[in-house]
Amino acid sequence: LGNRPSKKELEDKNILQRTSEEERQEIRHQIGTKLVRRLSQRPTTEELEQRNILKQKNEEEEQEAKREIKRRLSRKLSLRPTVAELQARRILRFNEYVEVTDSPDYDRRADKPWARLTPADKAAIRKELNEFKSTEMEVHEESRQFTR
Repeated sequence: LGNRPSKKELEDKNILQRTSEEERQEIRHQIGTKLVRRLSQRPTTEELEQRNILKQKNEEEEQEAKREIKRRLSRKLSLRPTVAELQARRILRFNEYVEVTDSPDYDRRADKPWARLTPADKAAIRKELNEFKSTEMEVHEESRQFTR
């Protein structure tokens, strides 16, 4: 009996209960009411099935429903009009149906030949343009005083 721990030590180690039987019953009752409240707020199985959260338990009916959907969709696809028929009936226009194909990648920037001109080339072009203007182009009478 000398090695036996005290009542306080046993309560600290949660071996002995500190509360009385009535207090424990009261705590259990409070926990029970909380659980009942939470359970009542949960949606019913019918609601969960309607929202497709809970699956129907009958696996065979589910498989049959999937087969029916597949059958219906394949029938709709087989009866679907072709693109040519839709264009003939003027439902589809050309710009609404365009086939997209792959094309090779290449540099699409435009060639800029004027960037490769030397100063001599630029002077020759300027001279030729000025000659053309002086011989071939008409000058308005009021502007003639500004020309050579």
